[in-house]
Amino acid sequence: MPVSSEHTAMQIRNANEADLGTIRNLLNANDLPVEDVSTTLIKGFLVAEDASGTVVGSGGLEQIGSSVLLRSLALAPEWRGTGVARKLVELLEDNARSLGQQDVWLLTTTAERFFERAGYERVNRDEVSSDVRLCTQFAVLCPSTALCMRKRLLPRSSPTVVEPPVSS
Repeated sequence: MPVSSEHTAMQIRNANEADLGTIRNLLNANDLPVEDVSTTLIKGFLVAEDASGTVVGSGGLEQIGSSVLLRSLALAPEWRGTGVARKLVELLEDNARSLGQQDVWLLTTTAERFFERAGYERVNRDEVSSDVRLCTQFAVLCPSTALCMRKRLLPRSSPTVVEPPVSS
């Protein structure tokens, strides 16, 4: 999906195995956990590429039982504030809807305001589904000081079709 930013044209696409190293590098550069990011996990990831094909952003959904965790949202520093992260989140939420999800969960230590602007609310850890509480990201990799947030997804509304008046 093409995205335009102040920098240049941007393309967001599904991640593939060839993107694994780049995704891990982006996560490392943003001080995010990489230990469990594998070729299996990145099947739920999207990447943002600039006009030259360089991956400058990533984010993913991890399906955990009947729940979904938005994770590993990372951008190259020069791409922050351009709307690319917001677009990645919107597309990941659309993917969650297509999986039949009503809630998206996440953990963050640095991006609470960004996610609040995207409609996420802070929740207590004990409100999180047991599936998510037991996942590696939640139980091991993210610090206990990470904020837990949730967004209740509304169905995407279909465009209203207006029929032309019938002439007599």
